[in-house]
Amino acid sequence: MKSKLLIMTAILLAALTACGQNDNAINNDSEYGDQSRNGKDFVGNGLKRVSNNDWDNEAERPSDQILNTPHHTSNNSPSMGQQIDDIRGAIESETNYEAGSVWFNGNTIHVTVHDKGKIKTEKERNEEMQRIQGIINRAVPQYNIDVKLKK
Repeated sequence: MKSKLLIMTAILLAALTACGQNDNAINNDSEYGDQSRNGKDFVGNGLKRVSNNDWDNEAERPSDQILNTPHHTSNNSPSMGQQIDDIRGAIESETNYEAGSVWFNGNTIHVTVHDKGKIKTEKERNEEMQRIQGIINRAVPQYNIDVKLKK
């Protein structure tokens, strides 16, 4: 019993000793160079300072961080405002109806279309809703479309 306890104590002592860290070896022999004590912050003595007076240098200007506003020519990715304009333009150019509110809800777009009293029967209303969904799907195919046709 005592020999088992002695062996277990020796194994525990060896495991704890092996897990100890030599901070000096970590900081000096790191493949990343000098580090702070926690190893999170790197000491960069060789970094050059960037001043705010470098606005003549185009690479120093953050021109790619312009807000995602509709009709902005420097943004390559479409914004929601541009997609709403595309939806309204498609509805008004391919139908005689007026596009109402357009709402984004995740991967679904809810569109309200006003028919101005031109649709008389429920069958015509369902056919027009299907046609308008097809028009919107061609304009923005990456979304699910929910169309409400109001008088």
